[in-house]
Amino acid sequence: MSRILFLLLLPSSLFCFGGQVVEGPLNPTNQTSRHTVTGTVTNAVTGEPARRALVQMYGAASGAVLTGSDGRFQFADVPEGRIFFNMQKPGFSDPANSAGRPNPGLTVGSGKNDFHLALLPNSKIVGHIIDADGEPLENVQVQILLEQIWQGRKQWQPRNNAATDEDGSYCAEDLTPGRYVVFAMGGAVPQQSSNGPREVIAPRYYPAAPDLASAQPVDLRAGQEFRADFRLRAERGYRVTVQVSGVPAGQGVGFSMRNADGQNFWSEGMQFDQAHGQLIVPALPSGVWTLSLNANDTQGHGYQTRQEIAVSHTDLDLQIPLRPAASIPVTVNHPATQAPDTEQPQILQMINGQKVMKPGISATLIPTDASIMQSIALQMQGDPPVLGFNDVPPGKYKLDVQAGNECVESAWYGSVDLTRDYVVIDANGGTQPLTINLRADCGTLTAKLRPEERSHTGFVLVVPSSSVGEPKILQVQQASTPIVFTGFAYQSLTLSPGSYQVFALTSLEGLEYSNPQALRNYPSQSVNLGPGQKTELTVELTERKEN
Repeated sequence: MSRILFLLLLPSSLFCFGGQVVEGPLNPTNQTSRHTVTGTVTNAVTGEPARRALVQMYGAASGAVLTGSDGRFQFADVPEGRIFFNMQKPGFSDPANSAGRPNPGLTVGSGKNDFHLALLPNSKIVGHIIDADGEPLENVQVQILLEQIWQGRKQWQPRNNAATDEDGSYCAEDLTPGRYVVFAMGGAVPQQSSNGPREVIAPRYYPAAPDLASAQPVDLRAGQEFRADFRLRAERGYRVTVQVSGVPAGQGVGFSMRNADGQNFWSEGMQFDQAHGQLIVPALPSGVWTLSLNANDTQGHGYQTRQEIAVSHTDLDLQIPLRPAASIPVTVNHPATQAPDTEQPQILQMINGQKVMKPGISATLIPTDASIMQSIALQMQGDPPVLGFNDVPPGKYKLDVQAGNECVESAWYGSVDLTRDYVVIDANGGTQPLTINLRADCGTLTAKLRPEERSHTGFVLVVPSSSVGEPKILQVQQASTPIVFTGFAYQSLTLSPGSYQVFALTSLEGLEYSNPQALRNYPSQSVNLGPGQKTELTVELTERKEN
């Protein structure tokens, strides 16, 4: 049954009989000379053919086929030009999908047009968890954290989870090559007596580290099995009872208890008692924890709070109110010289029964706190429509604005200049109005590689002088290939007048490019853009160094 469902997800023009691929019609985007494209997909580690791998082609033409038992595939009637491949197979990953690594694609021309593609076999982390006496610990939750670069910042993000069985063994599979940290999330120890003190397994990072900074990272190669064993100790746990006020009628409350690194502590029996409006944590180790609570009312309005809790030598009874989630009203002022937009706004989606429309400007609040895993996007909603950032968690944020052919003249959060400082939302949720003033006399920056550049693809990183300015990225390709920015063809970047440092690198993979210290050893060019100034740079790519 699972095989039938899988095939139904493929394009309707694709059929496969007896391991032989029968192609469906392609979708050519131009009318140049056409060729047959063939290739082989193999296991990058063993070299063996990867049978029944899904190969998707896009670019000059699009289509999808499954490889045969010999790993071979074929597309017919492909026009000349640049094509790109995406591959999928259970237990494998496609290296071309790696963020920060340029994908130059392949060229279909008058030659043979036969290509070799390789899939990386996934890896696994296994281990055995015992207590201080060497006895196996059952049902300990283990979280696998992957080091990733998100908007130029290094973060450890959850990649997989596992739990120990009755023998204390766990196994986390389907891990792509990369750098990982293994986190045993701890948990309550079964009580020997109903009147006795509760004990708890203190969470630890592999091999026995109390915090992320002292953890030992695991660098996984393709197809590798790594063993991460733990010996965890039990310690006194303290009961924490939180009386939560302000809960919307009839609604549940979401909650999390995180350590200083933003990782969850898992405690069996931790629950929210709806009838009494109480969060109950049966046993929590000593330390400083961050409690987050959130809920929604029947109209979809958010309520939340976040509070630090210090646990030490005694049970705690707390009272914490839920408050309406922070919403920031936003005003965007366009230049007076711009003609008014008379077109009907484009409806993007429905949110809580209201139309959400494209506002003509893209703006995000980018958190500096690693525990907040996503940016907050500017929305236009309501009737009449109003711009704003909604349901903003407490924390500190950078403002990043994209405005097409316009750029930022100034941005103010109350009296705070957001070209020089941060948006700060406190736990009480009070906010100020945010005003974005745009200008039309922007500078433009175009980048191209030197004609003799041997590496044909790379990234140009444009870093503003302001510490709160977000770097901009151009993917550059050689000669006749247009500059590509996040998958779309651009000839230049539109920038606010000001000073910038420009870096040209072969890859951004693993580079924390929003951290000035991570860029200090790379050469750069200084660019000062005046109002309306157009600057073209010829860049030489610098080979990326290992972290």
